[in-house]
Amino acid sequence: MEYKFREVTKTDAGIEINLPDEGFQFGDFNSMTAGYWLLDRNAPTPSEQTITETVPYMQGELDFSMLGEERFFGMREITYKLLLINRNYRSRSGYEEELKRQLMPLGYGQLRDTHDSAYYWNAKCKSVEVEDDAETNCLTATVTFTAYPFAYTNHDEGEDYWDDVVFAHWIWQPVKFDVSGDRDIKVQNIGSRPVLSNFIITGNIKLTADGNTIDLTADNYKDKSIVMEKGANNFHVSGNGSIKFVFRREELI
Repeated sequence: MEYKFREVTKTDAGIEINLPDEGFQFGDFNSMTAGYWLLDRNAPTPSEQTITETVPYMQGELDFSMLGEERFFGMREITYKLLLINRNYRSRSGYEEELKRQLMPLGYGQLRDTHDSAYYWNAKCKSVEVEDDAETNCLTATVTFTAYPFAYTNHDEGEDYWDDVVFAHWIWQPVKFDVSGDRDIKVQNIGSRPVLSNFIITGNIKLTADGNTIDLTADNYKDKSIVMEKGANNFHVSGNGSIKFVFRREELI
């Protein structure tokens, strides 16, 4: 008997596998690679730390909440609602245990999500609440983080990684300057609050800002820092070598 063979094509040819592409990462846990779909993300603005006084026979109140034109905020909460689909009960139970195991023991660390991919939060997991639906073979998890009120940029100012550029809120500026003699320089902080800036120094540099002078050398710069105020920061430098300002913006988003 003679057998004839024919080519067999893949039945799944051309079929795209739909995988989650929105979610968050904290520690070793990645909600997308774990198979969770993001249903909702809630990140309300933090509450302000207010100090007010009322004075008899005066309209309104006195607000002493601001210091140096800066408002101060408490911690904030960021909540994600996740959905796991098409799993049997034993599998759903294992996913619940693993979710709590990977998130709850960790302290403060970097929380990254696809909503604000150019930034990260300093956060820790506050709670994991799970709802199991045996009828649809689904698991819904609500994960809440407590976070510092401001988000940090992924990279130092001036690094300008293309994937992290937020065109609606971005400037390209030099943060490293060669010094040979005297010169005036300007560095802008377009963030939401003043931040500390460190330095990288070669040679010997004298930095003057607002009447205060710092002597910077290749030996002592690691112990020095300066406040980078919001907006334009004007400096006068003198000496020979180079100076680089190292800071990350903090954004209230």
